[in-house]
Amino acid sequence: MIRTKKMVASLFAVSLFTSVVAAGCGGQQPSGTDAGSGSSPKNLNILVSHANAKYAMQVKDDDRYIKELSRLSGYHLKFEFLGHGNDFTQQMTVRFASGDLPDVIRTDSINSTMHPGAVDKGVFQDLTPLIEKYGQNLKKKIPEEAWKSPRVSKDGKIYGIPALSALPASRVVYIRQDWLDKLGMKTPKTVDDFLKFFEAVKKEDMNGNGDPNDEYGFYVRENLIYSNLFFSEFGAEPGTWYFKNGKLEPGMIQPEIKDALKFWKSLYDKGYINPNLFTNKAADWEAGIKQGKGGMWVHDVTNYNSNWGLPEFYANEKNAKVSMISAPEGPKGKGISPQSDQIYFVWVVPAKNKSAEDVIKFLNWAWSDEAEPFFALGIQDYNYKMENNKPIWNLSDPANKDNDASVFYQLSINPRGDGRMLPKLLEVIPNAGAIKEGIKTAAGNVIKNDALHMPTLESLKTHPELAPGTGAAGTLFLDMFAKVTLGKEDVDSAFDKFVAEWKRRGGDAAIKEATDWYNHFHKK
Repeated sequence: MIRTKKMVASLFAVSLFTSVVAAGCGGQQPSGTDAGSGSSPKNLNILVSHANAKYAMQVKDDDRYIKELSRLSGYHLKFEFLGHGNDFTQQMTVRFASGDLPDVIRTDSINSTMHPGAVDKGVFQDLTPLIEKYGQNLKKKIPEEAWKSPRVSKDGKIYGIPALSALPASRVVYIRQDWLDKLGMKTPKTVDDFLKFFEAVKKEDMNGNGDPNDEYGFYVRENLIYSNLFFSEFGAEPGTWYFKNGKLEPGMIQPEIKDALKFWKSLYDKGYINPNLFTNKAADWEAGIKQGKGGMWVHDVTNYNSNWGLPEFYANEKNAKVSMISAPEGPKGKGISPQSDQIYFVWVVPAKNKSAEDVIKFLNWAWSDEAEPFFALGIQDYNYKMENNKPIWNLSDPANKDNDASVFYQLSINPRGDGRMLPKLLEVIPNAGAIKEGIKTAAGNVIKNDALHMPTLESLKTHPELAPGTGAAGTLFLDMFAKVTLGKEDVDSAFDKFVAEWKRRGGDAAIKEATDWYNHFHKK
């Protein structure tokens, strides 16, 4: 996915206070650890995924960044990088079964299927008293909402430390501003405004290649990945859960979806969306945008400086320009992404290991201001230098660019998670104004989610075809959506048949489980 490959490639120059840089990258001993006590640094063994990041996949034992992080933190750190995706899941399952566990481990949740029942079996340490004693930075800087998550806490006890994604919300609508200007149109706001833009794109040869039929107002990606617009505008987003009439149910079975289906069919029939929307894989989708086939698409604000916001990205068009705008306002609302807890992954500490106190001290230091320069800029006088009391950092510098090295210190070994969009880092990055506005826009595109903090439902774990929302191939919903959009089945009958089949196969059990969770979590 572009998000995986491109987000990690878009890194930024930053402006930090000189005193912070001096504390983080100078010779001073860090606070909050045992550094400076006269004893040898304590060892901390850390288990993570390489997440397909180039540098992490090839890291050496004597890596300069791990050495520098060890020096700064006051701990002798050893990172072990496992695979990614299914490989990581399988490797972690084996590790937990064997009991061969390091001091601190990256997982997706304290309730992960990689270590089923770990909390109840006493595999993880209760970190609550240690956080209270040694984790003031953690308490201060990690949002309260993240601590409430079942991925982190159970029965009032904290068993995991959240690592956060870059932003609470990142999805925006990207639109070709130069096309809007060429058409003499203002930024679309309502669904009708977007339809007018789509019609204009259909009639004009917007990319100037002589073919007026190879541009589409809305460029859609396979399985509606990064393409789930025009749903919440009609009252229900497929992957968002809604508490109505005493039940918690997914949006995809709400009757409002019928209006969204009819709208999508009209987009297809009128040629406003690309006809290969069900087979348009990530690489082809990106290539199509680069070639000027899309007037509008959905993606993350974090990718503005890596591709979408760069004129040179659009190889065949001069003066290409994009804007990040809000989702359209529809008759019953707007929005792109359901509200989330912002948790990227979770740190857990095996109970049998005796290093929990040091783990909390290390993570607390990682969330300090003094640690921030390293995770943002790397090593002073290698990845960046200081000029006139300001840091100078450039992605084109081989120290940062080669093998995506900057990804390693900003993301791969950053205990905070993904810190590339912190306010301090946004002060002097290229296109800072546009990105800051994009962040505000993304926040306005969030949909209220009544299932916030709901764990993965047991009733759906063995039924991938029942998964709510878009993005996953082979689901009953996307199968029905395709048949309706392509005109193979009538909207009303196809939708009613889908809902009945979904409930029969296990949906009713999922609704009951979700409702029971909701009532318990909200103490109803």
